[in-house]
Amino acid sequence: MRALVLGATGVVGDAIVRAALIDERISSILAVTRRPLAHADDRLQTVLHQDFTDFQPLTQLLGDVDVVLCALGVSWSQAAGEAAYRQITHDYVMACARTVSVANAAVRFCFVSAHGASSTSSQAWARIKADTERDLEGTFGSRLNVFRPGYVRPVHGRGTSYWGDTIMRPFVPFRSFLTRYMTDSAEVARAVLYAATGGSVTSPADNREIIAAATAYGGLSARAASRTSVRTSR
Repeated sequence: MRALVLGATGVVGDAIVRAALIDERISSILAVTRRPLAHADDRLQTVLHQDFTDFQPLTQLLGDVDVVLCALGVSWSQAAGEAAYRQITHDYVMACARTVSVANAAVRFCFVSAHGASSTSSQAWARIKADTERDLEGTFGSRLNVFRPGYVRPVHGRGTSYWGDTIMRPFVPFRSFLTRYMTDSAEVARAVLYAATGGSVTSPADNREIIAAATAYGGLSARAASRTSVRTSR
């Protein structure tokens, strides 16, 4: 399976790349990003691309992709207003989606949205997330998987400080009681890869469904690794 990762420099995108690199079923990983990644692997190809409003120059590369794993986004507090948030969260995502859907009519799309996304919300960020989900569904139909995590604890750290980490830190030891509201970047990554590799996940998937998919992926991935080991030893 050939995967494209969007948002690979973010918390969840980075976790997706890390998890994909240890899954032998994923033959290649294409990361389209504005800056280089810290990871290096024979299966990882990083393409530096500055204009996320236009993915046409990458059409040939996108045509070889089987699934898009999209964790592209920014927190509301980091965006310079509603227009900037919409551009990153909706416009950039859809620019890639439209190009890849034409380049490969069978491509699948996994989109990491957010808990609370709703077209009727009083909060602009939630309406924008819902707009992106709706437009992606119009493009990919049943080939779309949407994930709506709540607070995502950064397992491998965070490039820029986020006030939510400070607020949520005291609750981390009680995660098992807060599965409706809290997960971590590694769990979200495993859930996305579970759907990408053929696992059945409700769409949109809430926090508990994300955690369940991550657990199922762990077992599935281990069995795949075991089969690979058996084949190698013969």
